[in-house]
Amino acid sequence: MPTIEDVLDDLTLRASEIVSRQDHSHIVMDLYNIISQKCENGDLLNELNGIERVFYLCQTFYLMMSSGGMEMYYRQPSGNFANETVEALLEMKAERTALILDRANGLFHEGIVPEDQELRMEELKGFDYSEVPWLFDLLDHEFQQLKEDMEDLSLKYILAHKEAFM
Repeated sequence: MPTIEDVLDDLTLRASEIVSRQDHSHIVMDLYNIISQKCENGDLLNELNGIERVFYLCQTFYLMMSSGGMEMYYRQPSGNFANETVEALLEMKAERTALILDRANGLFHEGIVPEDQELRMEELKGFDYSEVPWLFDLLDHEFQQLKEDMEDLSLKYILAHKEAFM
């Protein structure tokens, strides 16, 4: 039976093969799948190095926003990292996307999103729902209208930091 170290070594080897491809199609999603396995879909985020962590947080936010929007992002475990994800998006040069998330984070007490999912859910329940759904809908719409190409920004980030994924 393989050890955890063996599994991580295999995932690192697979990530190295992905970032070394000459053909750049599918690199972002293929690498995201490997990084997700490496950190067990965010449960072991500390297993990632800083570059992998930025990439993982940005891709997870993007996928959550594309499939369910801001409120879904906060309701899922990925919302545990909403504060850190703003900084990750800025590092990836996704400034407009970071601004949208930062505006949503500002709804929480003192603008800080609880990292504990249960506490975050309690705070979400306490929001004035005559205003919050409207704002979440507005931010979701702004996100959908963005001309910021997260796929391209992610690929540039990967290629600029290839060694960190190997």
